[in-house]
Amino acid sequence: MLLCLSGGAAAETYLCVGQLSTGFEWRDGRWHTGALEVQDKVFVVQPSADRAREYAVTRMGDHEPSHYCPSLARRDASMLLTCGGLGNGFTFSSKTLRFQENYGIGYTSGGDSNANAPHLTIGKCAELELRGSVD
Repeated sequence: MLLCLSGGAAAETYLCVGQLSTGFEWRDGRWHTGALEVQDKVFVVQPSADRAREYAVTRMGDHEPSHYCPSLARRDASMLLTCGGLGNGFTFSSKTLRFQENYGIGYTSGGDSNANAPHLTIGKCAELELRGSVD
C-alpha cells in the first residue's frame, strides 16, 4: 500500500491493529459462530486529504479508505470518530486508543456465504509520529 502523508499536518495519525474478532461463518451448509482471524484488520486513521475536518480510515493493503469520519472533539480534548453505522462501521477514541470495526448488513440480503458474514473486531491503536512525507 502506498501511504501518502503531508509533512505539515498538525492532526494526529494512528495505526490501529485488531486484537480479537468474532462473528459468523458459512460452513457445511449452515452458519457457525466463532473467533475470526485478525491479521488483515490493520488500519491507518489519518486526516483526510480531500475532506476538511474528517479522518480517513484505510485498511492496510486497500487503495481507498473504507470510511470517512467526522472528528468529534470532546471536552477533555480527546477525539472520537464514529463512522458508518451498524451495517458497516468503525469507531475510535484517541483517549483510550481503542477501536472497533463491524460489518453487519450482508446477512440480511439473504445470500448464505462468507462474503455476507457479520463480524465485530476490537483492537488498539498507537499514535504515529510523522516526520515529513512518505512517497
